[in-house]
Amino acid sequence: MATSNSDTQQLDEKKSQTNSSNSSSNKGIQNIGKFLLSVFYTILLIVGYYIFGSIILYECKLAQSNILPTNLECYPYTDNYPKIQKILTNIFITNTDPQESVKFGFPYDKTNSKNMIIDAFRKYKENPKSNFLINYFIAILEGLINYSNNALTVFFNVLNTLPEILIIILGPIISSLYFGLVPIIGIFVFIYHYFSEMKWFFKENTNTNSNGKPNWNDITLLEPIGYGVAVFLAFMFFILFWILLFTVAPLMIIMIFYICLFMTFGYVGEIDNKKATILTIIKDVFKYYKGIISIVFSIMIIITAFSNLGTVPGVFSILTVLLIYFNFIPIHMFDSEKATNISSLSSFEQATKVCNDVSKPQKTFFENLFSAKGGGIGNELKKITRKMKG
Repeated sequence: MATSNSDTQQLDEKKSQTNSSNSSSNKGIQNIGKFLLSVFYTILLIVGYYIFGSIILYECKLAQSNILPTNLECYPYTDNYPKIQKILTNIFITNTDPQESVKFGFPYDKTNSKNMIIDAFRKYKENPKSNFLINYFIAILEGLINYSNNALTVFFNVLNTLPEILIIILGPIISSLYFGLVPIIGIFVFIYHYFSEMKWFFKENTNTNSNGKPNWNDITLLEPIGYGVAVFLAFMFFILFWILLFTVAPLMIIMIFYICLFMTFGYVGEIDNKKATILTIIKDVFKYYKGIISIVFSIMIIITAFSNLGTVPGVFSILTVLLIYFNFIPIHMFDSEKATNISSLSSFEQATKVCNDVSKPQKTFFENLFSAKGGGIGNELKKITRKMKG
């Protein structure tokens, strides 16, 4: 019996050792799987982050060029073309003494002056059968679009003053915080345009032809029915405002801002007299900043190796990275390409924009309602008083 028990114990110990060995092997396979999955996610994270940083760098140069539609009195909001100073911005700045850079410019040509949404609004406003109520909604939307373009231009032009490497590394973080703030301020912009553009309720299109532009005249107190309808519309839209403020308006403001942001990706610049798009900048960032990107990637991989595989593989990963860095393993992973066709730094000042022959701005709703000039209550009371005296 003793022999039988001893044999049983030995069998149990062997089974236990076998199960322990299998468990250890399975755990090792699981850790390797986790490590490989972490490496995959790390690659996606780093690539995505530096693409975002490249976009921020592109936006900074676009903002310095000052070609976004930021003036409601200028094209494409109106037919009044602005005069924009043509400048060359600095990009891919070297660390030499003195510093040099590749020159990146945005010509204000037919391609870069187009805006699908604003162009459609302008064409409708110039339609001889243009309707005052639709123009009211267009005016609000244009106000929000103009605000979004100004918010982008001002922010990225300020960010452009930072060293280029900081724009790429910190730009995505700073921009994400700013993008959350813009729609909050946009609420106040919406409120302003919602009420100021009510001036359209007090206008009528007197153009009876199918040609030419609409002819807008003020509705006065001498037209009691039309004036009464205008006042009624103003009252109804005042009530509607409180519903929109807490429902549609916030979503609309956010949507318009991001539409304006994404539309900037379509601008076409020039580098060395060749077309350069946002994709060109993204590609060149990975080319000229490959060394820094590789360092960040290596640090992330080392941390992942220690956390998933343990100390020995972690130390081995450090040795491997050092061998690659000092070219004992000649794969040149940390070697960045050097930019060609570089020249001395140009100015970082934003291009000037001038809108000539700006038409006289239209009166706001309250000016139309109370002004003594141009159709308001004050003006109508003056006319009535004169008639009574006469």
